[in-house]
Amino acid sequence: MTLDPSRYHQMFPVLTSQRIDMARRFASSGPHAFAPGEMVSAIGDRNVPAWLILEGQLDIFRHDGLASEASIVSHGKGHLSGEVSQLSGRPSLAGARAGPEGCIAVAFDAAHLKALIIGSADVGEIVMGAYILRRVALIDSGSGGSVLVGNSSDSSLVRLQGFLTRNGYPHIVLNAATDPEALALIERFGIVPVDLPLMVCPNGNVLKHPSARRQTR
Repeated sequence: MTLDPSRYHQMFPVLTSQRIDMARRFASSGPHAFAPGEMVSAIGDRNVPAWLILEGQLDIFRHDGLASEASIVSHGKGHLSGEVSQLSGRPSLAGARAGPEGCIAVAFDAAHLKALIIGSADVGEIVMGAYILRRVALIDSGSGGSVLVGNSSDSSLVRLQGFLTRNGYPHIVLNAATDPEALALIERFGIVPVDLPLMVCPNGNVLKHPSARRQTR
């Protein structure tokens, strides 16, 4: 994710104690304690709740399907995890694990998160603004998205790229003829021309010549 330093405080606002108390009225669970390093959610999981951190740290990470993992942010007390996809139950673009000292957090499933945004004008405005900025940053950088491998002149690749763009799914495109990473993928998976375009999903699954319809499932 590309972070604009001037907007960092808007993307990752820290709620005051008063706002934390207000937000907790809308939570879908009581406090949950995670052990140090415990996986909270994986990339690609659906219906992942947002977590309001009460103690400790929640580390958010992503990878691009090429086994390259990168840290996005470490949420501390007063941070609310997630982005716009939390409101719709769409597959998560990032994973989350408890920090080195664990964390205690309360969950907000989609229904309770919507209730928070609507029911608390103060906190809701802060959260919605942060979520939109986070989603835009993910899309702009391709972070946490799929990797498409193909030839720029291939109409199937163009259609697939258009589908992902229209639906707000981050992705990057590698040229199958010239990009070293693309060539390595083609060799690793024994890809032949009829298999292209290739789609490497954030969870590591490799799809050969996928259709846009298949990606909606």
